[in-house]
Amino acid sequence: MSVADSVSDALEGAHNLVCLGATQTGKTSFARELHATTPRLSIWVNERGKHRVPDVEGTVARDLDDVRAALANDDLRVEYLPADRNEAIVELQDWLWSVADRADRQLPMQVIVDEVDRLAPQSQKQYGNLPPRDAIRDFTSEGVKRGIKFCGITQDPASYDKRALRQSRYRAIWQMSAEQRSAVSDYGFDFRRVDDAPAYAGILHHMSGQVLGPVKAEARYA
Repeated sequence: MSVADSVSDALEGAHNLVCLGATQTGKTSFARELHATTPRLSIWVNERGKHRVPDVEGTVARDLDDVRAALANDDLRVEYLPADRNEAIVELQDWLWSVADRADRQLPMQVIVDEVDRLAPQSQKQYGNLPPRDAIRDFTSEGVKRGIKFCGITQDPASYDKRALRQSRYRAIWQMSAEQRSAVSDYGFDFRRVDDAPAYAGILHHMSGQVLGPVKAEARYA
Protein backbone atom coordinates (compact mmCIF):
# COMPACT_ATOMS: atom_id res chain seq x y z
CA MET A 1 0.00 0.00 0.00
CA SER A 2 1.07 3.54 -0.67
CA VAL A 3 0.99 6.06 2.15
CA ALA A 4 -1.02 8.18 -0.30
CA ASP A 5 -4.05 6.05 0.58
CA SER A 6 -6.37 8.15 2.71
CA VAL A 7 -9.78 8.13 4.33
CA SER A 8 -11.25 9.76 1.22
CA ASP A 9 -9.64 7.12 -1.01
CA ALA A 10 -11.25 4.42 1.11
CA LEU A 11 -14.71 5.95 1.10
CA GLU A 12 -14.85 7.15 -2.50
CA GLY A 13 -13.05 4.31 -4.28
CA ALA A 14 -14.40 0.91 -5.30
CA HIS A 15 -12.41 -1.17 -2.83
CA ASN A 16 -14.34 -3.04 -0.15
CA LEU A 17 -14.95 -1.79 3.36
CA VAL A 18 -15.93 -3.67 6.50
CA CYS A 19 -17.21 -1.99 9.68
CA LEU A 20 -16.58 -3.87 12.91
CA GLY A 21 -17.71 -2.90 16.41
CA ALA A 22 -20.15 -3.41 19.22
CA THR A 23 -23.74 -2.24 19.00
CA GLN A 24 -24.43 1.47 19.53
CA THR A 25 -20.86 2.53 18.78
CA GLY A 26 -21.51 4.53 15.59
CA LYS A 27 -20.72 2.09 12.80
CA THR A 28 -24.23 1.88 11.37
CA SER A 29 -24.63 5.67 11.47
CA PHE A 30 -21.37 5.93 9.55
CA ALA A 31 -22.69 3.48 6.96
CA ARG A 32 -25.96 5.45 6.67
CA GLU A 33 -23.95 8.53 5.78
CA LEU A 34 -21.85 6.55 3.31
CA HIS A 35 -25.05 5.37 1.66
CA ALA A 36 -26.61 8.84 1.61
CA THR A 37 -23.63 10.78 0.30
CA THR A 38 -21.81 8.53 -2.15
CA PRO A 39 -22.00 9.48 -5.84
CA ARG A 40 -22.40 5.76 -6.57
CA LEU A 41 -25.65 3.90 -7.10
CA SER A 42 -26.04 2.60 -3.54
CA ILE A 43 -28.21 -0.36 -2.52
CA TRP A 44 -28.68 -1.06 1.20
CA VAL A 45 -29.83 -4.66 1.64
CA ASN A 46 -31.97 -4.24 4.74
CA GLU A 47 -34.08 -6.62 6.80
CA ARG A 48 -37.80 -6.53 7.36
CA GLY A 49 -39.34 -6.41 10.80
CA LYS A 50 -37.57 -5.77 14.08
CA HIS A 51 -34.07 -6.05 12.58
CA ARG A 52 -34.64 -3.33 9.96
CA VAL A 53 -32.09 -0.52 10.17
CA PRO A 54 -34.14 2.70 10.40
CA ASP A 55 -33.69 5.93 8.49
CA VAL A 56 -31.99 4.46 5.43
CA GLU A 57 -32.39 6.95 2.58
CA GLY A 58 -33.75 6.03 -0.80
CA THR A 59 -36.47 4.33 -2.77
CA VAL A 60 -37.87 1.28 -1.00
CA ALA A 61 -37.62 -1.89 -3.08
CA ARG A 62 -39.29 -5.10 -1.89
CA ASP A 63 -38.04 -7.38 -4.64
CA LEU A 64 -35.47 -7.38 -7.41
CA ASP A 65 -37.97 -6.03 -9.94
CA ASP A 66 -38.34 -2.95 -7.71
CA VAL A 67 -34.56 -2.56 -7.65
CA ARG A 68 -34.48 -2.80 -11.45
CA ALA A 69 -37.21 -0.17 -11.67
CA ALA A 70 -35.32 2.15 -9.32
CA LEU A 71 -32.22 1.90 -11.49
CA ALA A 72 -34.29 2.53 -14.62
CA ASN A 73 -35.64 5.69 -12.94
CA ASP A 74 -32.11 6.84 -12.08
CA ASP A 75 -32.77 6.51 -8.35
CA LEU A 76 -29.30 6.42 -6.82
CA ARG A 77 -30.39 5.43 -3.30
CA VAL A 78 -32.25 2.16 -2.79
CA GLU A 79 -33.33 0.50 0.44
CA TYR A 80 -33.84 -3.12 -0.56
CA LEU A 81 -36.26 -4.98 1.75
CA PRO A 82 -36.52 -8.51 0.37
CA ALA A 83 -38.64 -11.19 2.00
CA ASP A 84 -35.57 -13.43 2.31
CA ARG A 85 -32.13 -11.79 2.41
CA ASN A 86 -30.36 -15.11 1.91
CA GLU A 87 -32.01 -15.61 -1.45
CA ALA A 88 -31.95 -11.93 -2.34
CA ILE A 89 -28.21 -11.41 -1.93
CA VAL A 90 -27.51 -14.24 -4.39
CA GLU A 91 -29.95 -12.84 -6.96
CA LEU A 92 -28.66 -9.30 -6.44
CA GLN A 93 -25.04 -10.31 -6.93
CA ASP A 94 -25.85 -12.13 -10.15
CA TRP A 95 -27.92 -9.22 -11.47
CA LEU A 96 -25.35 -6.55 -10.57
CA TRP A 97 -22.66 -8.54 -12.39
CA SER A 98 -24.81 -8.36 -15.54
CA VAL A 99 -25.50 -4.64 -15.00
CA ALA A 100 -21.78 -3.96 -14.65
CA ASP A 101 -20.94 -5.94 -17.77
CA ARG A 102 -23.63 -4.19 -19.83
CA ALA A 103 -22.22 -0.85 -18.68
CA ASP A 104 -18.72 -1.96 -19.64
CA ARG A 105 -17.92 -1.83 -15.91
CA GLN A 106 -18.16 1.97 -15.94
CA LEU A 107 -21.18 2.33 -13.60
CA PRO A 108 -19.99 2.97 -10.01
CA MET A 109 -22.12 0.97 -7.56
CA GLN A 110 -22.19 0.20 -3.87
CA VAL A 111 -23.85 -2.51 -1.80
CA ILE A 112 -24.23 -2.20 1.99
CA VAL A 113 -25.22 -5.09 4.26
CA ASP A 114 -25.73 -4.72 8.00
CA GLU A 115 -25.30 -7.80 10.23
CA VAL A 116 -23.42 -9.32 7.32
CA ASP A 117 -22.38 -12.30 9.47
CA ARG A 118 -25.98 -13.56 9.20
CA LEU A 119 -25.51 -13.94 5.45
CA ALA A 120 -21.86 -15.01 5.52
CA PRO A 121 -21.24 -17.00 8.70
CA GLN A 122 -18.15 -18.98 9.50
CA SER A 123 -18.64 -22.40 7.94
CA GLN A 124 -16.55 -25.33 6.79
CA LYS A 125 -18.82 -25.85 3.78
CA GLN A 126 -16.99 -25.73 0.49
CA TYR A 127 -17.62 -22.94 -2.01
CA GLY A 128 -20.84 -23.72 -3.85
CA ASN A 129 -22.60 -25.21 -0.84
CA LEU A 130 -23.58 -21.99 1.00
CA PRO A 131 -24.91 -19.56 -1.64
CA PRO A 132 -25.39 -16.41 0.51
CA ARG A 133 -21.90 -16.65 1.97
CA ASP A 134 -20.48 -17.35 -1.46
CA ALA A 135 -22.23 -14.27 -2.86
CA ILE A 136 -20.61 -12.13 -0.15
CA ARG A 137 -17.24 -13.70 -0.97
CA ASP A 138 -17.83 -12.87 -4.64
CA PHE A 139 -18.69 -9.26 -3.79
CA THR A 140 -15.50 -8.90 -1.74
CA SER A 141 -13.22 -10.63 -4.25
CA GLU A 142 -14.69 -9.78 -7.65
CA GLY A 143 -16.90 -6.73 -7.14
CA VAL A 144 -14.13 -4.15 -7.31
CA LYS A 145 -13.28 -5.32 -10.84
CA ARG A 146 -16.82 -4.36 -11.82
CA GLY A 147 -16.85 -1.03 -10.00
CA ILE A 148 -18.98 -2.41 -7.16
CA LYS A 149 -17.96 -1.35 -3.66
CA PHE A 150 -19.12 -3.72 -0.92
CA CYS A 151 -19.59 -2.54 2.66
CA GLY A 152 -20.31 -5.16 5.30
CA ILE A 153 -21.23 -4.25 8.88
CA THR A 154 -21.14 -6.56 11.89
CA GLN A 155 -21.00 -6.45 15.66
CA ASP A 156 -19.82 -10.07 15.67
CA PRO A 157 -16.64 -10.37 13.60
CA ALA A 158 -15.89 -13.72 15.27
CA SER A 159 -18.88 -15.15 13.39
CA TYR A 160 -18.19 -13.44 10.04
CA ASP A 161 -16.63 -15.43 7.21
CA LYS A 162 -12.89 -14.94 7.49
CA ARG A 163 -12.27 -15.06 3.76
CA ALA A 164 -14.68 -12.21 3.14
CA LEU A 165 -13.10 -10.25 6.00
CA ARG A 166 -9.58 -10.78 4.66
CA GLN A 167 -10.67 -9.64 1.20
CA SER A 168 -11.88 -6.28 2.55
CA ARG A 169 -9.20 -3.75 1.71
CA TYR A 170 -10.43 -1.24 4.29
CA ARG A 171 -11.50 -2.03 7.86
CA ALA A 172 -13.20 0.56 10.09
CA ILE A 173 -12.95 -0.46 13.73
CA TRP A 174 -15.09 0.73 16.63
CA GLN A 175 -15.11 -0.30 20.27
CA MET A 176 -15.72 -4.02 20.79
CA SER A 177 -15.56 -6.61 23.54
CA ALA A 178 -12.37 -8.34 24.63
CA GLU A 179 -13.67 -11.57 23.08
CA GLN A 180 -14.22 -9.92 19.71
CA ARG A 181 -10.82 -8.22 19.88
CA SER A 182 -9.26 -11.62 20.45
CA ALA A 183 -11.08 -13.01 17.41
CA VAL A 184 -9.50 -10.35 15.14
CA SER A 185 -6.14 -10.14 16.88
CA ASP A 186 -4.26 -11.29 13.77
CA TYR A 187 -5.41 -8.35 11.65
CA GLY A 188 -3.11 -5.72 13.13
CA PHE A 189 -5.78 -3.34 14.36
CA ASP A 190 -4.54 -0.48 16.52
CA PHE A 191 -6.90 -0.79 19.47
CA ARG A 192 -5.01 1.90 21.34
CA ARG A 193 -6.17 4.36 18.68
CA VAL A 194 -9.66 2.87 18.85
CA ASP A 195 -9.76 3.36 22.62
CA ASP A 196 -8.59 6.96 22.26
CA ALA A 197 -11.09 7.84 19.51
CA PRO A 198 -13.92 10.30 20.24
CA ALA A 199 -17.33 8.90 21.09
CA TYR A 200 -19.00 7.18 18.12
CA ALA A 201 -15.84 7.42 15.99
CA GLY A 202 -14.10 4.45 14.43
CA ILE A 203 -10.52 4.09 13.24
CA LEU A 204 -10.04 3.24 9.58
CA HIS A 205 -7.30 0.74 8.72
CA HIS A 206 -5.87 -0.48 5.46
CA MET A 207 -5.57 -4.25 5.05
CA SER A 208 -1.81 -3.86 5.64
CA GLY A 209 -2.55 -2.66 9.18
CA GLN A 210 -1.75 0.98 8.46
CA VAL A 211 -4.03 3.41 10.27
CA LEU A 212 -5.63 5.91 7.89
CA GLY A 213 -7.52 7.98 10.43
CA PRO A 214 -10.81 8.42 12.29
CA VAL A 215 -14.25 8.16 10.72
CA LYS A 216 -17.47 9.41 12.28
CA ALA A 217 -20.95 10.10 10.99
CA GLU A 218 -22.42 13.56 11.08
CA ALA A 219 -24.99 13.90 13.86
CA ARG A 220 -27.94 13.94 11.46
CA TYR A 221 -27.19 10.32 10.47
CA ALA A 222 -27.12 9.03 14.06
